[in-house]
Amino acid sequence: MSSPPAEPLAGAAPASGRDSAIVPTARQRDAIEAPLGPVLVLAGPGAGKTFCLISRIHHLVHVRGFDPARICAVTFTNKAAGEIAGRLRDSLGDHATVVTRSTIHALCVQLLRRYGSAIGIPEAFGIADEEYQLQALRRAGFRKDQSWPLRQFSRHRIQGLELEDRLGRIYERYRDILSARGLLDFDDLVLHTEQLLRTREDLAAEIAARWEYILVDEFQDLNRPQYAILRRLAEGHRNIFAVGDDEQAIYAWAGADLQVIQDFVNNFDIRTKEIVLEENRRCSRQIFETARRLVDYNPRLWHKELRATREGAFPVRVERFDDEFAEARWIIEDMRADRRRERRPWGEYALLYRRHEIGDTLEAALLHAGIPCQLAQGRALGDDPVVQYVLAALRIIATPGDPILAEQFAKVVLPRTLYLALRADADREGMELLDWLRRVARLAPKTDEDAKKVRRCLYALANLPAMADRHLTLASLVEELLSQRVGEYQTRLEEFADELSDPGGDAGIIDLGTALLASKHGRRTVWLPRLGGAEIGMAGMLRNSGVTTVEYLDAGAAPRPDDLVLGRDAPARPLAVFKALQWAQTRHQRPTFADFVAVDIETNELELETAEAVELAAVRVRGGRMGEEFHELIRPERPMSAGSREVHGITDADLAGKPGFAEVWTRFRQWAGNDVLVAHNGHGFDFPILERLASGHPAGSRMAVYDTLPLARALHPGSRKLTDLARTFGIDSGQAHRALDDARTLAQVFPRLEGEKLARARKTACVAILDHLAIALALSDPSSLGAEERLFLDIGKVFALGRYSQCLGFYDAERSVPGAANAPDLEQLVERLGGRKLLAKLRREKSAEDRYPVAMARLRRVIETVEPGVLREQLATFLERVALSQSRGGPEVERNRVNLLTLHSTKGLEFSRVYVVGVEDAQLPGGAPGKEPSRAELEEGRRLLYVGMTRAKERLVLTRAAERKGLPGGGERYLREMGLGEE
Repeated sequence: MSSPPAEPLAGAAPASGRDSAIVPTARQRDAIEAPLGPVLVLAGPGAGKTFCLISRIHHLVHVRGFDPARICAVTFTNKAAGEIAGRLRDSLGDHATVVTRSTIHALCVQLLRRYGSAIGIPEAFGIADEEYQLQALRRAGFRKDQSWPLRQFSRHRIQGLELEDRLGRIYERYRDILSARGLLDFDDLVLHTEQLLRTREDLAAEIAARWEYILVDEFQDLNRPQYAILRRLAEGHRNIFAVGDDEQAIYAWAGADLQVIQDFVNNFDIRTKEIVLEENRRCSRQIFETARRLVDYNPRLWHKELRATREGAFPVRVERFDDEFAEARWIIEDMRADRRRERRPWGEYALLYRRHEIGDTLEAALLHAGIPCQLAQGRALGDDPVVQYVLAALRIIATPGDPILAEQFAKVVLPRTLYLALRADADREGMELLDWLRRVARLAPKTDEDAKKVRRCLYALANLPAMADRHLTLASLVEELLSQRVGEYQTRLEEFADELSDPGGDAGIIDLGTALLASKHGRRTVWLPRLGGAEIGMAGMLRNSGVTTVEYLDAGAAPRPDDLVLGRDAPARPLAVFKALQWAQTRHQRPTFADFVAVDIETNELELETAEAVELAAVRVRGGRMGEEFHELIRPERPMSAGSREVHGITDADLAGKPGFAEVWTRFRQWAGNDVLVAHNGHGFDFPILERLASGHPAGSRMAVYDTLPLARALHPGSRKLTDLARTFGIDSGQAHRALDDARTLAQVFPRLEGEKLARARKTACVAILDHLAIALALSDPSSLGAEERLFLDIGKVFALGRYSQCLGFYDAERSVPGAANAPDLEQLVERLGGRKLLAKLRREKSAEDRYPVAMARLRRVIETVEPGVLREQLATFLERVALSQSRGGPEVERNRVNLLTLHSTKGLEFSRVYVVGVEDAQLPGGAPGKEPSRAELEEGRRLLYVGMTRAKERLVLTRAAERKGLPGGGERYLREMGLGEE
């Protein structure tokens, strides 16, 4: 400190910038001008805590005489650090740059870079971001969900949670992988810094001496190791300014420990009373008093008298709806009406909710209504890796030839580390990434695994334009892309596809599927016989597939003549219903290339860059049947190599007197017309040679082409050689490596591959209703189940017991009616599905199998909002709506988009208009059906709602639905506590 403390000056707030016009309240001034030493500031929502923190730094520099370089401000997020940095520049000018302001993790990196070698941390350590950690987990042997173990590892290290044996072994391998590469994860940064300060007192004293004042934002969000670091930094001088709010503690699930506030008081022996920023300057009085009534039900750790004095024009409004769809429609109309009155930007509207499912429904409704919106980080439509692939492909189809889109496609389909390495190589050589990929594919050895991945990426990329030309609707194009998806991701049904029967091969299944299609959207009633509870699982499948009017054949039931009665008009077997729904969902799919030209060439050399075609043959296919043929031998400019002659047997003598390539190419182009050329390994051999040889030819070198190798690779795990595929299908392949025989073989193999692709699409559809199928099968007579039914039960129970399924709640609600009295209770059902132990295990994890159907359901919902028309128009509309939904780096407020945010992601944000959606017991902590919430859950629920409600400045609407996805919403405990519930 460069000078002794001085008396506070009048107007201690910053003298310039955005905060200069703010007049501090009396309590804010108490905080800003507090004596040196430990200070606890309890800042309620909208009380100006960031203003106080910035003003405190201004006061320390300009009034107390602190050197700015000796001040350290620690924030919870990078966003907050950036905001403080910007506002400090307004306040301190050039002095702002020397104030340390960062997140706790950034501070730890700084310290470990300089002092970490003392505890064995190399100065050049790398930082494993989340994507790298996920890849490390896969290498360590965890092949399912990859984020749950990271959370468990964190709790193990920070809170002492014991890991079960298998996860413990994976954890050790995970640690070895990072250590071998000199990497630290985010927990490492904190824990090693805490270790450094705890075990090396000499260095701890040196580090702590760097700063004379420590300021900490969001103090209630610290975990214990983080608090230990800050405590040690401030121990000597005791100048620590802690700003937090126990009533906004909502991150316990992430390791935050509310007790650290009390520890701070005890450890620093704070004798002066804490400073409470009591005036809310954000919310209207009506909003804030309503929110306070709720949180006042929680026990008070500190006495606070908070208030908001600004009168608002709107009372807090509660709206109740029958279901989530009526709720979404009303919200859209209410926002539009409000906007017509005041012409506010869309960004001043926020829809807040606890569960992502609500955000999904709202997003689809807003996009359909043409309202721009963005979801919270990690929930935008394009954030799922499977959807990323589909979107990357569709963008290339919509805008072919754009190198930036091609690079984005490569980024999606290539492994991250390979992509980054290739990107760095391309930058070093000054080349476009796509050009560099082609060079790698051409020059790298065929056995190089990375080169194989690059070639696969390029083949898929080159296939896209031709694929689009064969579809009339966006939905069928997306299904085609998914059937040939590039990457390692598979759903559980895709993993077992070879063991499943094809719904399209059973006439009875097709008849039932046709009948169910005629029953969708309430057009007629489907009746189910009572089957000991299995009928409830069948009802869940039907209702989640658009067959909304489903009834049970209880006493007094009177089906109409045109109703569909299972057990009378069709089989009442769960798997039959499931497969009929699979067929119904995929019924519009047709072979992508019913008409094409199969082509093959033989060459005079084996090297791609110099080979010339010596034989060109093609077979025209119409409706899957072979027709006209084209075949010519070609005289090359160079003689036949011995290697090529050995492969196909063509000699120089055979080619004497034959026409050159230019002449043959003219005839071939005239014969082929506008047909798509199809070749096996075409992108790896035939197509680049033909394109090179035809370059500059009057007939042109560019044609629509398709390579069948990626499709064969996706469908056949064994050999994908054309002759081996022909043998699999019982096709005579003639003389291998002669162009005409190979073209004939391909003309027969490709339709069979297309048929397999469609069959696989049918067999793997409807993953999202596997949970209800599992219930129906679990409650069926075990002795009546066949092998395939038992397989589906084993696959489906993972979904039924998983944390993201609501089928158990649906079952419990449906069995409560008198007619279902003989159905097993929920506990018995869980036991039949695998028991409570399996349920507990699965609900700790979010498996890839869970994530895929949810992502695709969202994708299909948006597709369904696209109006019929020309494919290009459908595609343009779809991509526009996807663009409207994209998140912009987390919970940053977007001025021109409605913000859709989880309640947990709203800290630090404010909006003019806020709709808190889902204020019913089932949507909030402790709201599980049939379970009495714990005291801790209720307190968490109140704090969570309190945070969300106090984001609103002028107008707050709370909504609740009587049911969501057919399940009851439960009571309205929290609304009653606010005085807003129905009697």
